[in-house]
Amino acid sequence: MNKKDEKIYKVLSKHDGFARTRDILSAGIHRRDIKRVRDTGQIIRVKRGLYRLVEIPLISNQGFIDLARAVPEGVVCLLSALSYYELTTFSPSIISMAICRGSRRPKIEYPPVEFYYFSTKQFEAGINEIKIKAHKVRIYCPEKTICDCFRYRNKLGLDIAKEGLSEYLKQKDRNLEKLFEYAEICRVKPLLQTWLNAMI
Repeated sequence: MNKKDEKIYKVLSKHDGFARTRDILSAGIHRRDIKRVRDTGQIIRVKRGLYRLVEIPLISNQGFIDLARAVPEGVVCLLSALSYYELTTFSPSIISMAICRGSRRPKIEYPPVEFYYFSTKQFEAGINEIKIKAHKVRIYCPEKTICDCFRYRNKLGLDIAKEGLSEYLKQKDRNLEKLFEYAEICRVKPLLQTWLNAMI
């Protein structure tokens, strides 16, 4: 590794493997060196102005961390949240992220992501903040996630929502009151009630 590469590596390491373009430039590194290191595959451009070291130890849900850094106001949702809580056997290859309706669509180069626009009330309800290593990630709670899956059943498939609900009902800490609270907000209460009656 040459001196310039070492410098870039140091800047990114100092920020947990992530750095903004301005942090790298302020360390006296030229844009062409950033481009060269990116072209050789040592760093990944998550979005314009944000880079990540390729060789940081990848942990489970690394994509969640990348997106939390790139879109801090976003919330992991739907299939990605369902998978995180182990409420589905489906393993999504694209991360689902909710943003508030009226927000500008973020331009993300990596990881693969699909954005969903939620109304303010539906966007703000049921947000949990989890920690993955030292990184904070916003994700909907299990109850809100299930209700969102019923709301998006035409896109995801009703089977996904039913499986999520079925797995949730097996949990000792299930909270049906909370589930119905979010079903009301997501406008799926009668539908959820129908499936609950069939399953319980």
